[in-house]
Amino acid sequence: MMTRLARRLDRGALISAFSAPVLSLLAMSLVTFGAACSSSKPAPTPVATVPLAAADPPPADPKATPPDDVGPEEAAKQQRRIARMLKKVSGVRGLETKKEVPGRTLARERLLARVKEHVARELPPATIRDEGLVLQLLGFVPVAFDYEKEMFALLEAQIAGYYEPADRTMYMAADLDEENAQATLAHELVHALQDQNWDLAARSKYKPGHGDEASARSALAEGDATSAMLDVIIEGTGRTALDMPEALFSSSIAQGMEKGPGSSAPHVMRAGLIAPYLDGTLFVHALRRKGGWEAVNRAWEKAPVTSEQILHIDKYEAHEPAIEVSVPTRNALGAGWNEKETDVYGELGVRIYFAEWMDEETAHTVAAHWGGDRGVLLEKGKNEFAFAWRIRYDAGPRGKPAAYAEKAYAALVPAIEAKVGPAKKQPASSACVARQGLGPIAVLRKGRDLMIAVGPTEMGAAASKETSDCALMQKWLAELGAATPAP
Repeated sequence: MMTRLARRLDRGALISAFSAPVLSLLAMSLVTFGAACSSSKPAPTPVATVPLAAADPPPADPKATPPDDVGPEEAAKQQRRIARMLKKVSGVRGLETKKEVPGRTLARERLLARVKEHVARELPPATIRDEGLVLQLLGFVPVAFDYEKEMFALLEAQIAGYYEPADRTMYMAADLDEENAQATLAHELVHALQDQNWDLAARSKYKPGHGDEASARSALAEGDATSAMLDVIIEGTGRTALDMPEALFSSSIAQGMEKGPGSSAPHVMRAGLIAPYLDGTLFVHALRRKGGWEAVNRAWEKAPVTSEQILHIDKYEAHEPAIEVSVPTRNALGAGWNEKETDVYGELGVRIYFAEWMDEETAHTVAAHWGGDRGVLLEKGKNEFAFAWRIRYDAGPRGKPAAYAEKAYAALVPAIEAKVGPAKKQPASSACVARQGLGPIAVLRKGRDLMIAVGPTEMGAAASKETSDCALMQKWLAELGAATPAP
């Protein structure tokens, strides 16, 4: 999945988390490709940078950063430039402009401050910490790791701008060069048009336990904006974003995220940050190939509800729903445990998390027949935690209903062993790997369900300590297996 902080930021404030390297590579790749494919038309000349106006309406939050000090004449000039770009984007995207869009440029630290203000307004404080705890328990980020601080540091390094539905204003980093400023402006103005036509504020409200649905909505919004932005970049070549090979597009984004100050962040965080742009754009391109921008508009009217629908357009067109999965039980752990948070991670979550244990191609294959899931973070006292995740696969071919779950188990256990250490295996498709400090990680396959359990573990600020062993985990797996429905 997109990490939930990144996903909620993307949907809540529609952040364009493209770094300068990402935008530069996309622009260069698309312009070069367009020029190579059309010898009769020259590559487009980048339009002039469009500075954003600072003469915007007061922010919705009275404690928000005050406006920049810009004179009325310069502010009016900048706003006229925004209006010209908005008209251009409206024409490319085919969406009606219903009102002007105010905009501001901010120093990067002030831009991030706006984002933090948004998060404080929109999210319960514990949700960010809980997300970090899950990643720590799984071993994807270090224990001595301030997840919230590092996530914001990654955003600060990558962020180019964002559109805020709360005050209908777009914000852009002041340190962007001409090419990146142009692309960011086009991207954010598509979000503004989305808001004017489909009310993003109403669609972006945080709903606990609906993480995968939020991922799907984010992918639609970011894919739409990215695809239209690419059309603007290549305008004048006789080509559109659809002419750019998917492999070139994907590699451009991947290369961009491997460069710059954000490249030192844990892989799972970077993968989650780019997911809505990469997968969302491929989804939107699939829609455009079938029915143009009108098909994308229809997707806004009947939005995808799972990341599976984003990743497989045939499942979106069939309106295939997620299978309802109950919250994993915890009786085997003993008394005193409480449910801290539960969520659905979706096919995208399976793919991103499994890619921390195995190569990405295998992770894609293993995740492809996701049917539904439910994860739960458990808490005992103030510093002891455990996590359980039940993933239900689609029914396999005739006579082999558990085939996809079996394939996932067969790939996952060796991958975990290769990363963590040898597992204690049981005959009933279960395995447990002891981890010093973090506690065991255990896997069970029963019927069409794949279950992963980690901990219990005491989590301190600088270190962790296991409070369980594989014997306890096997009891927990037996409990989880007993609640598994027939294939």
